[in-house]
Amino acid sequence: MQALIKTPNVKELIIQDVALPEPAPGEALIKVGYCGVCGSDLHAYHHAPGYEFVEMPRILGHELVGTVVSALGQDSGNWLNKKVVAESIQHCGTCAQCQEQRTNICEHTQVMGLHFDGGMAEYVKCKLKYLKEIPANLPDAIAVLTEPMTIAVHAVETVGQVKNGDAVLVQGPGIIGFFVALVCKALGAKVRLSGLKRDYKARLSLAQDFGIETFTVDEGENLREQVDILFECSGSSRAVNPGLQSLKKGGKAVFVALYESSTDLFLTQAVRNEWALLTSYGSKPEDYTRAFEILDMFSSQLESLVSLYELNNAKNAFEDAMEQKVLKPVLVL
Repeated sequence: MQALIKTPNVKELIIQDVALPEPAPGEALIKVGYCGVCGSDLHAYHHAPGYEFVEMPRILGHELVGTVVSALGQDSGNWLNKKVVAESIQHCGTCAQCQEQRTNICEHTQVMGLHFDGGMAEYVKCKLKYLKEIPANLPDAIAVLTEPMTIAVHAVETVGQVKNGDAVLVQGPGIIGFFVALVCKALGAKVRLSGLKRDYKARLSLAQDFGIETFTVDEGENLREQVDILFECSGSSRAVNPGLQSLKKGGKAVFVALYESSTDLFLTQAVRNEWALLTSYGSKPEDYTRAFEILDMFSSQLESLVSLYELNNAKNAFEDAMEQKVLKPVLVL
């Protein structure tokens, strides 16, 4: 089969013929239709700090949608020919965190496409227990957005616990920030999505089509009005403190992005305002069901977020994402 290989060289991708994966008992072989390019893929692509654990060469990709073509083990027949997505965070099920149902922070986390080969290939294998069947009414080109939507669902509903009427500021109009704003909107929150002025054409203008209020800032600026909850999704260390200045006393700040540099926080201000500083990482198995619901709710509009690239054009997909020319690049396998 053909696969997109991330080599040990910075920003080097090659298309290569590799052996077809052989599923073991309890695993399925999936013919991949689409695979999204995630922020984690971009971090691995340019060797960002915090991604030293990724052994290369590696087939990246965890935002995949495809069809099960073979499966082995108990109940394997139930999966044959099913359209599926795969849980990106594959947990052990036995550690203390898993026992407390916090599988997203499993002590032995394995992330598809980072710890082992992923979905940027014609076929990929996956353990049956991590597969999620796609609802019949959800097109593949929308279902490929499931995994990033689960990140937003977890951040908004489990960590942030947003409720109807909350005033929410979401910083960073990438796909995660966009989806965080969308989930907040679905819950009835008063949400605003912010980005830099250069983000307007490719990103913020799309949010307005979904009825999400947006505004642009220069770096270091903040929203003048105060909010109940801040979601920091930009990944920019320079955006953290200005965002906190928009937070009411007793408010919550939820950090969803991953950062490539450290941030200075004057914690005395946080203590005096009794801000809850929270973090949100990944998602849990139950978040996939809710993600399907949100995707279905907005399915008629979501295709406008996706930019499709053939496998032989994958380098452009990564570069366009790095330069923020597109909101969601997706490889067509």
